[in-house]
Amino acid sequence: MRSILRHARRPAPPRRDAPLVSVVMPTYNWSSVLPYSIASVLWQTHRNLELHVVGDGCTDDSEEVVRSIGDPRVYWHNLPENTGSQAGPSQAAFERSRGGLVAYIGHDDVWHPTHLAILVDHMCSRGPDVAHTLTEVFGPPGTRDRELVGQYPAERERGRLIPPASLMHRREALERVGGWPRWREHGRQPVVVLEDRFQDAGLRFEAVWALTVFKPPATYRPNSYVERPIHEQREYVRRIRSERTFLYRELARVTARRLSPLPTRRRIPQSSADRSPGWEVRYARRVRGLD
Repeated sequence: MRSILRHARRPAPPRRDAPLVSVVMPTYNWSSVLPYSIASVLWQTHRNLELHVVGDGCTDDSEEVVRSIGDPRVYWHNLPENTGSQAGPSQAAFERSRGGLVAYIGHDDVWHPTHLAILVDHMCSRGPDVAHTLTEVFGPPGTRDRELVGQYPAERERGRLIPPASLMHRREALERVGGWPRWREHGRQPVVVLEDRFQDAGLRFEAVWALTVFKPPATYRPNSYVERPIHEQREYVRRIRSERTFLYRELARVTARRLSPLPTRRRIPQSSADRSPGWEVRYARRVRGLD
């Protein structure tokens, strides 16, 4: 843990006033990956933050891993039982948070150190209710699965997924739409329903064209919650720290993939014909080895 976090800045002194940004990290029984995602929060150039790591009924050593970090900006809470999706712990973390701006990161995602600074600057200078950066989404090595997510010409299409790890919204935005939706009541993923609600409520939803999020989706990796690999997160943290041209190289990889005529080699189970409420979450849980 200490070696992973050694390049993160020194802990900020305790603050009596509320931080500007509250970072929300839902997690479930994958403690070995937490040091990498947490490191990518603590190395942010924007320092006025708090991080709420909320377990979705964790039964492993996630609490010990989080508490061992020893940064006063990092908080741990564990729900009494598993709710089944990121919506439950995300809502619980929001209710415990204090920041006027709220950002999200998955426990297996990695942020570039400039992520929060770019979003905070955009929120403060342009004044949207919701904003997001670009996310590099990639499959396991050998799958040729790599894309840049979050680009659109004018306005996000309703129903289009923007990865939660790229989102930032004003506190009152979530309050206005009634919080995170319950996944069993909708066919789509909770974050898609939430983003639709933001737009349906007339909130300003803007894209920031900067690559700051690196996401190896668990749904692209069958049985990921059984095998719990960490090699990709470890490698991205290492590369971001050591490669001065890291962002240029990643953008080149995305461009090369987009121009390539070769198909992807993604191998994940097909979803069933069932489209009843909650089907997308049930499918993702099955692929990840949770059900």
